[in-house]
Amino acid sequence: MTVPSYVFKSKAIRALKGNWQTALLVSFFASLPLTVVQLVQSTQLPDITMFASYGAMVAALQAIQPRTWFLLGAAVGAMFALTPVLAVSCNHYFVRRLQKEELGFSGLFSRMRIFGKSFLLYLLMSVQIFLWSLLLVVPGIIALLRYSMAPYYLAENPDLGVLEAMNLSKQAMKDQKMSYLLLELSFIGWLIAAMFSELLLSGVSVILALVASMFIQLYMATYLNAACASFFLAASAPDGMRAAQAEATALFKTFSGGFTGGRGPFGDGGSTGGTDAGTDGSDTDADEDRDTGGENGDDRPPSGPDDDNEG
Repeated sequence: MTVPSYVFKSKAIRALKGNWQTALLVSFFASLPLTVVQLVQSTQLPDITMFASYGAMVAALQAIQPRTWFLLGAAVGAMFALTPVLAVSCNHYFVRRLQKEELGFSGLFSRMRIFGKSFLLYLLMSVQIFLWSLLLVVPGIIALLRYSMAPYYLAENPDLGVLEAMNLSKQAMKDQKMSYLLLELSFIGWLIAAMFSELLLSGVSVILALVASMFIQLYMATYLNAACASFFLAASAPDGMRAAQAEATALFKTFSGGFTGGRGPFGDGGSTGGTDAGTDGSDTDADEDRDTGGENGDDRPPSGPDDDNEG
């Protein structure tokens, strides 16, 4: 059963209404370690795609100062250490936001006490995905989808074990991998917009191009986080995906009804030309009967059998 992505995205928009500022801050600081790594790479390292030869590229890399490599290494280390627990805390914030509970900016640090467990979860997930990717790309993608809900289970129940969270995700995603994949792919337009904005503005200013691109990506990440939290609530609840499918059907009927005024496909209460034609035909037949009766000079109704016997 594949549930359309607009069901989860519509819930995300409703949940974020009036709470965009806090949600944007949570998403920004949750991805801050990765953002720092990207900034260091863009501003301190040469673009290897711009070199005409391999020798020129090697010479440019050798000219990089040791402190730059140290800064990049520290940023990468912080990213690997902090991203798992920040991601789990971010998931917890957005799940509660979908449940109409506002944790505030402090929600970003709500799961810091399971720092080690979060790190271990992402480590095991990465190992599983990597091993499946050695076979082919498709098995790796399937493994990624299979364990995608594990951080959400750990965020909502910190007492769970790492393997238990992964098993729960495996069960929840058994028949829902395509729905989640389509949900993720529905945001690809935002990535394309961020890429084009960076390309167009890079000629003006590299910093301006990065800021514009990262702002678009931040908006997309916040929207995506809320939509994925909505998906988790449906996938983890008994018959949650069936309810989501029913809601998708209702939304589709509401949307299609907007084109017809809610009165049927022809805008006339569901009636068609055939029904009108049948009504007009009945009136025409009645008129012809009256005309025939007038031509015969008999305006009286036909006599029944009892009238004939009275004579």
